[in-house]
Amino acid sequence: MLTSQDSPSSLVEEQKQVIRVALVGNPNTGKTTLFNALTGLKQKVANYPGVTVERKAGQFSFEGHRIEVIDLPGAYSLRPTNDVERIARDVLLGLMATEKPVDVVVVCLDASNLERNLYFATQVMDLGLPSVIALTMNDEAASMGNPVERSILEQHLERPVIETVAPTYKGVTELKRAIVQAVGKAGEDLPWSIGEKVLVAIEHLAAEIGRHKPMERRILRQIAVELLLDRRGTNRMIDLPGIRETVGKLRAELEWAGVKWVESESLGRYAWIRSVVNTTREVSRQKFSTSRSDKVDRVLTHPVFGLAIFIGIMAVVFQSIYTWAGPFMDAIDALTLATAGTVAGNMAAGPLRDLLTDGIISGVGAVLIFLPQIVLLFLFIVLMEDSGYLARAAFVMNRHMRRFGLTGHAFIPMLSGFACAIPAIMSTRNISDPRTRLATIMAVPLTSCSARLPVYALMIGALIPATPLFAGFTTQGFVLLSAYLFSILAALVVAKTFRMTVLKGRQQAFIIELPPYRLPNWKTVLNSVWERGRMFVTQAGTIILAINIILWFIAYFPHDTSMASRYDELRSTAEASLSGDALQARLVDLGSQESGEMLRSSIAGRLGQTMEPVIEPLGFDWKIGIGLLASFAAREVFVSTMAIVYNVGDADETSVSLMDAIRNEKHAQTGESVYSPLVALNIIIFFILACQCMGTVAVVKRETNSWKWPLVMVGYMTALAYITCLVFYQVGSKLFPGLA
Repeated sequence: MLTSQDSPSSLVEEQKQVIRVALVGNPNTGKTTLFNALTGLKQKVANYPGVTVERKAGQFSFEGHRIEVIDLPGAYSLRPTNDVERIARDVLLGLMATEKPVDVVVVCLDASNLERNLYFATQVMDLGLPSVIALTMNDEAASMGNPVERSILEQHLERPVIETVAPTYKGVTELKRAIVQAVGKAGEDLPWSIGEKVLVAIEHLAAEIGRHKPMERRILRQIAVELLLDRRGTNRMIDLPGIRETVGKLRAELEWAGVKWVESESLGRYAWIRSVVNTTREVSRQKFSTSRSDKVDRVLTHPVFGLAIFIGIMAVVFQSIYTWAGPFMDAIDALTLATAGTVAGNMAAGPLRDLLTDGIISGVGAVLIFLPQIVLLFLFIVLMEDSGYLARAAFVMNRHMRRFGLTGHAFIPMLSGFACAIPAIMSTRNISDPRTRLATIMAVPLTSCSARLPVYALMIGALIPATPLFAGFTTQGFVLLSAYLFSILAALVVAKTFRMTVLKGRQQAFIIELPPYRLPNWKTVLNSVWERGRMFVTQAGTIILAINIILWFIAYFPHDTSMASRYDELRSTAEASLSGDALQARLVDLGSQESGEMLRSSIAGRLGQTMEPVIEPLGFDWKIGIGLLASFAAREVFVSTMAIVYNVGDADETSVSLMDAIRNEKHAQTGESVYSPLVALNIIIFFILACQCMGTVAVVKRETNSWKWPLVMVGYMTALAYITCLVFYQVGSKLFPGLA
C-alpha cells in the first residue's frame, strides 16, 4: 500500500476569501462542461508561463465563500508523457511557482469508462489532498446497461461522490456544497498494494531526493515513484547528485529479487480498481445487442465510406460558410460604409478624414466583414469535437496519414490549423515521437487558417462566378472546398518530404480514444465559439489597426497637391458640361484615375512597382504586390490593404465595395480586366503556401527552442509558393486562355 502521512496546508479561517479548486480528469470526461456549469461566463483563458498549454480559470460564490476553479488539462497519468500532463502534475504537487497551492481537488470520473478513469483518479487521491469525486456520464452508462452505484463507489473511495449531469445542472449545487465541506480534510489512503519491496525502494529514494530538495513527504514520494518506475527518465530530478546512480541501484536490487518493478504500479492499481468496479456496477441482466454507437462507427470509421462521409461533411461546411454568412456580411459591409459616410459628412476634407475613412474604418471593416464566415468555421469544428466525430475523423485519416510519415494524432493539429496555426502547433505537444511532432509543426502552417479565409472570400466573391453545380452547390463553394483540400494535400506532401529526408525515423503506433457520441451542449459550444471569435477580433484587430495606419501613411504620402488641384478642375468642368448619369459616370472615372495616380506616386506605390517585375510572371500587378508585402506580417491584413489601395472608404454615393473595385479594375491602355479567375486562383494558392504570419514563426521558434526550424519554414514555404504559382499561372494561361 502506498500511503501518505502528510496533511495538506489547512485553512485556519473558516471565511477564507478564496477557496482554490483544481478540476482534473481524463480527456472526454465532461470536465469542460462541468467547469462551465460551475463558473458560468466568469472565466479567464491564458497560457501557463513558459509553455503553450492553455490555463482556464473561473470563479463562483457559494454560501459566503468565493471559489476559484482551475480547469487543468485532461491527463491519463501523473507520470507525464507530455507538457499537458506535466502541467497537471506540477499544479497538484505545488511545483509550479506561478500557481498557489490547491485547497480541494475535484476528480471527474466518467461512469461509462470507470476502470480507465480510476487509474488517474487513484494517483490524484494518493496525494492526500482534500478531494471530491464528480461522477459524470452515469446516464450514458445506464443506457448501456452498466450504471454505477454512487453510494458503493463512495464507500470504496472514502471521498464524497456526487453524480452530476452538467448540461442540466443536476448535482452542481451538491458538488459546490461538497467542495466547501471538503476544505481542510485530508483524503484517506486507498488500500491498493504496490508491493513491500517496491514501497521500501520508493521511501529510500524519496529520502535521498529530500536531502537535496527539501519538500513535503507526499511530493517527494510521488517524484520517487516517477523516477523509479519510469524508464524514460524525463523528470529533471534524475540529474540531482547521486540520484541517477541510486535509481539504477534500486532497480537492480528489485530485479535481483524477482520483482516486476516496471509493472508494479499498474498491476497493483488495476487489481484494486477491478474489484471496485465489479462491486459498483449494477449490471443489467438484459442482453444488449451491438450498441447504436458501434453500428454508427462501422460506417463512420470505414476506410472507404468513412472517408467519403468526411469529405461530404466538409463540403457542406464550406458551402454553408458562403450561404449562411452572406446576410451578415452584407450587414457589416453596409455598416462600414455608413460609418465612413457619417465620419466624412461631419469632418472637413483633409488627411485626418482620409485616415479615418480610408485607413481605419474601411481597412478594419474590410476584415470584420468576414467574421461571420470565421465564426461559422469555428462553430463546425467545435460541433465535430464535442459530438465525438472529430476523433473518428482522426481514426479514419490515420490510414492515409501514415503514407505521409504521420499518424492520426497529427490530423487533429492539422484540422485545428483551419482555425489558427498557432494553437494547432501548440497542440502537437501531445505527439510523443519528436520526429513526427517536428514534421507536423513544419506542415501545419500550410493548412488554411481562418486568417486566410478573408483572402479566399475576397478573391472568390470578386472573380469566381456563383455558377450552380449540383444539389445547391456552386462554383464558389467548390473552389473554397478545393482550397482547403489542396492545403491539406500540400501539408501532407511536405510532411512526407521531411520524414523521408531530415526527419527519418520509425513510425510509432497510433492509439486514440473514441469518446461516446454525445449531443453537444449548446451553451458550451456557443461559449467556445464566442471566445475564439473574440480572440480573433481582438488579436487580429490590433495588428490590423496598427498596420493600416502605417499603410495609409505610405499610400497617402507624398501627397501631390498639384495633382489634386488638376482633378478638381476636371470635376468642375464635368459638372458644368454634364448632368444625370453621364455626370456620375464621369465623376467615378475621374475619382478612380486620381486615386490610381496618387497611389502610384506614393511610397507604397513605388514599393509595389519596384517588386512588380518579380511578381508579374505570377499574374500579379503592383497593387497586389503592396498587399503581399503587408500580408507577411499577418495574412488577413491583405484585405484591409487592398481596401486602402482601392480607396473604398470614400463615403459618398459613388462608393463601391472592395469586391466591386477589384472586379471592375481595368487596364488603362487596353480597357481589359486586370484580374481574372486564374489570377484569383493563383492568389489563393500563394496564400496557402507562403509563410505570412509572424506569430506562427514566433511559436515555432518557441516550440523547437531554436531559430533553425523557423528559418527553414520561412525559406521552404516562400520558395514553394513562388515556384508553384509561377508554374500554375504560366501553364494555366496557355491551356485555359479564357480564364486568364
